[in-house]
Amino acid sequence: MRNSSKITVKYQFLRIVLTQAAASGIAFVFSAVAFWYFTNINVAKQLLSCVFMLVNFVLLYICAKNFATSDGKSYTPLKQSYFKGVMFGVLVAALNVLLGIVFRLLWIKFGTEAGIEGMFPTAYNVFFCIWSYPYNGIMNLEHGDFTWYTWLAMIIVPIAATTAGYIAGCRKFNITDKLDTYVYESEE
Repeated sequence: MRNSSKITVKYQFLRIVLTQAAASGIAFVFSAVAFWYFTNINVAKQLLSCVFMLVNFVLLYICAKNFATSDGKSYTPLKQSYFKGVMFGVLVAALNVLLGIVFRLLWIKFGTEAGIEGMFPTAYNVFFCIWSYPYNGIMNLEHGDFTWYTWLAMIIVPIAATTAGYIAGCRKFNITDKLDTYVYESEE
């Protein structure tokens, strides 16, 4: 394990953003490889989006929980703060909104009936579609516009995940320990 005394707040925020990118990449790869057939079926695409939003939530939750746990160690200069857990999610949500606004503006400026024109707008379009892939099934993308509840999900999911994860790490709450009480093992 890394020496927690070398972990800085900047590193933690960067790691949260990279975790969001990883969650988006996982959603994109699984859709492209394993679930490509269902991406044309509207209801299945929406269900897959809900599953990928859950995966996104879990990855951000785990990352924030690990940071809270390491912040609670005696040998680290960082101290636990619920506010920091909220701010992790606010960073990702703000990044999602900013990227969404740029995406929308590029479609307004460079969009045509056939699609989007230009090398940079096209590259950014691809980047944004991959970044926001966990929400792709509910986006209903049409000429650069997407639904209001997608905006809401892109804000709520990261904030809820990092806040819950950081609080769980501060309180030393482990969901797998709680679920073990419901597991029944038979003796053979």
